[in-house]
Amino acid sequence: MEIKRILTVIEGSEQDEPLLRQALALAVRHDARLDALFVRRNAASGGDFLGDTFSTYGMETVLEALDDAAAEASVRAHEAFERVADDAPPSHLGRLAEFVGLPEAALAQEGRLSDLVVMALPDGDSARHQLSAIKIAACESGRPLLLLPARRSPEAPLDKAMIAWDGSLEASRAVAGSLPLLEMASSVKAVHAGTDHEDAAQLSRLANYLDRHGVTASTETLTIDHRSIARTLIEAASAADIDFLVMGGFGAPGWQYALGRDDTTALLKGTDFAILMVH
Repeated sequence: MEIKRILTVIEGSEQDEPLLRQALALAVRHDARLDALFVRRNAASGGDFLGDTFSTYGMETVLEALDDAAAEASVRAHEAFERVADDAPPSHLGRLAEFVGLPEAALAQEGRLSDLVVMALPDGDSARHQLSAIKIAACESGRPLLLLPARRSPEAPLDKAMIAWDGSLEASRAVAGSLPLLEMASSVKAVHAGTDHEDAAQLSRLANYLDRHGVTASTETLTIDHRSIARTLIEAASAADIDFLVMGGFGAPGWQYALGRDDTTALLKGTDFAILMVH
């Protein structure tokens, strides 16, 4: 599969412009078109999480504040897109879609007809909100999700890749979804972190599969040594100085995610390299 349409989700923050410039560079590299999506929650869609907490007057006040904040964020998102459009190749930059409603509906409508969805890695005070948005994008779009550090240069390469393999359905989808990037990478390593010998043995089969697609990959089984799987992968990726990690995401039981104890959350909060993830 070739990457022909990239969708970047922006939120009206200072991360928007650097994220758009990174995604645009990726679109140029793959001869693709970049579109952007801004989800604007209005009073109708914003009341779903308020429940009976507020009185009618209190709820109206809160919803008005949400509307005002959404309007301001919309202006910032459009300004960021316009700044990028000023010097962007017309053939590679498409449109900014503003969706009024819930993120789930927005990602289902726009994300499912994209080849790649690009978002910022969680960072700073808004990390919790970003994690929620990432989970929605991964689960509702069904597409490969590329998470980029906001401070990463648009010219920074995606040349050195590591695949976190555990034999799961999510990992299998991630490998398939990342093939266009892996085919252009200069170095690919597939690793397994854990004690499941059967999954570790699949590394050689994974390498053979990648070879059929013209991707040469080395393999390694990582020793956990009383660390979590997430910490083991982060340390191995950092030691190898990779540009991006390919992994399945949000495959753990819901209660682990609710408590923030799943490996996906730990990886997203603890990295400074790009992550390509598929649910």
